[in-house]
Amino acid sequence: MTVMELIRSATTTPDDEGEQVHRPELVAALGGAATALAGLVLVLGLVLLGALAVPRATASTGEGVGAGALTWLLLGGGRVAVGSGLVALTPLLGLLALVALARFGAARTPLADDLRSAGSWVGGYALVGGLAVLLGLLSPASPAPLSLPLPLLVVPVLGLLWARGLPERAADRWEQAPLAVRRGLAPGLRGAAGGLAMGTLLLVVAVLVHLGRVGQVHGELGAGVFGGTVLVLLQLAAASNLGLWALSLAAGPGFSTSDGALTTWASAESGVLPMIPVLAAQPQPGDLPWITHLLVLLPVALGAWVARAALREVPRLAAVRTKAAAALAGVLVAAVALALLDAVGGGSLGGARLSDIGAPAGALALALAVEMGVGALLVVARDWWVLRR
Repeated sequence: MTVMELIRSATTTPDDEGEQVHRPELVAALGGAATALAGLVLVLGLVLLGALAVPRATASTGEGVGAGALTWLLLGGGRVAVGSGLVALTPLLGLLALVALARFGAARTPLADDLRSAGSWVGGYALVGGLAVLLGLLSPASPAPLSLPLPLLVVPVLGLLWARGLPERAADRWEQAPLAVRRGLAPGLRGAAGGLAMGTLLLVVAVLVHLGRVGQVHGELGAGVFGGTVLVLLQLAAASNLGLWALSLAAGPGFSTSDGALTTWASAESGVLPMIPVLAAQPQPGDLPWITHLLVLLPVALGAWVARAALREVPRLAAVRTKAAAALAGVLVAAVALALLDAVGGGSLGGARLSDIGAPAGALALALAVEMGVGALLVVARDWWVLRR
């Protein structure tokens, strides 16, 4: 008997006349559970193999399983309590991978077009997530309860919406939203993706410039071949997080790699660095050259790009106020989206000096809104001038 036949037999029951009657809620729940289990098993396998490959590793198999379960929760946006501190650093590409897996699972599961089936699918996913929480207790660390809705509920809901679209009632509500917001949403989301790409490109340039220091830190960790490969993969998964830090440097608020060690346009302060190789690519402590202030032109250019995209959604001869509203709506969507990603990505690697690292989400949103807004208004003003002539 194949796996599909087993699932089919488990989700049907004979009626009084001997015919098979499907139970759609159970089908949906099993589909959600299978989706979550696929991601959990993959992460568990990678973490266990990585732990076994590290020469100096002393953790037991149970602790390795617990660490793998906590890693899966962390990838979904959860937080992990370690002693008196909190690990709150979700690799954004890892989060995207889990949401994409949830989308794939939701698309492959036969779901009825109603909230009951959707809720059953999310419930099945969350049930396996609860199992991951229990497995995480095998580790010396533990999941932070208030953060669990993100990996257990938000991730599957996002995947479901990505696969199936908005429910009819929500779609009707969206049609009643202000026209400027509807025109600016798609350009703003593309602008957020562009901002991530821009920051990640800055990160790549910094790594290439300081490749020797990065390689030295990687070698000192002594992770072995497989462990080193896993470490590189984790850093690649966190590249978007670090790209947000670089974007925050360009926008002005800067970022910190330990308590009190802030890197801005003006200077880079020294502090205790986490033993993460890619962080060796940050500027050396001391004053930075004046040319770093010109990085602010990057968010301005990003705002101009968002505005140009937003103006394509507006009739060519529309009023300037209408065009400005659509452009600024796109800018606000991009700034808020980037700040939300920064908040979900987190900024803590434990207690003491590593309890507050990364970019400040609120200051980043404000700086991006102002700087991108300048770029957007310049584009609107140019459009007005061209039409006036």
